[in-house]
Amino acid sequence: MCSKQVNFYLLLFLVFNSTVCSAQEEPKVTRYNGKVSQQFVMNRESVIIDRATGKRLSYAEYDEKLKRNPGLYKTLPVFDKYGKASSFEVIKRNQVDVQSDGSVMNNPDLMPEVGEPLSSFIMEGLDGKEYNSDKLRGKYILLGFWVKYEKPLYTLASTKVISNFIEENKKRGIDIVSLGTTLNTREECMEAIPKRNCGFIPVPESYGFNHRYKISETPFFILVDKKGIVKAMAPHTEFSRISELVLR
Repeated sequence: MCSKQVNFYLLLFLVFNSTVCSAQEEPKVTRYNGKVSQQFVMNRESVIIDRATGKRLSYAEYDEKLKRNPGLYKTLPVFDKYGKASSFEVIKRNQVDVQSDGSVMNNPDLMPEVGEPLSSFIMEGLDGKEYNSDKLRGKYILLGFWVKYEKPLYTLASTKVISNFIEENKKRGIDIVSLGTTLNTREECMEAIPKRNCGFIPVPESYGFNHRYKISETPFFILVDKKGIVKAMAPHTEFSRISELVLR
């Protein structure tokens, strides 16, 4: 065998070995419990409600209220079925029953509960389709709550368990509408989502749903049954609580 052939096969070996090693070293999926910054801008047209009285405040009244009582009030966004901050509530700090870190209200008692209906939502997928939970009755829905589609949380390993769950049920004649929220823009989603089955339809700029459903760690999943009732919930590290269910 000539030296050129030896060098060629040596190069192939090194490339193959490097590929195998990089696949084996892919980061494991872990929970994300840190703070995520997403600013919800209030302006003069924003709907502002005083929680104590239930009355709407003008922006001038709101501004004056805060100036007269510096540090006494806290303003929290209220999320609608589109996952958007459609209004804001002004709450006395000593009456705030939800501790907020500026991103997600970290209170598991306020999360959806298994056996209860999930409040309605409307999400616009990367595929251009609108997903209205009220119109999806009769189908299972898997909601995945992410921060961004990037490592260490978003990996081949993290999405494979989802796609396997979807595919295995599809073989049994059970279709599951699987959606994934994210901070990513549409353009970022197009770049981040690989040409493989990631197990869900990305929903660009939809992190407001993480706030709305009080999801305080990611990746996190909620499985909704055909009647709109929460059937199971689990962080990614315990996805088996969902994947091992026998759906009918």
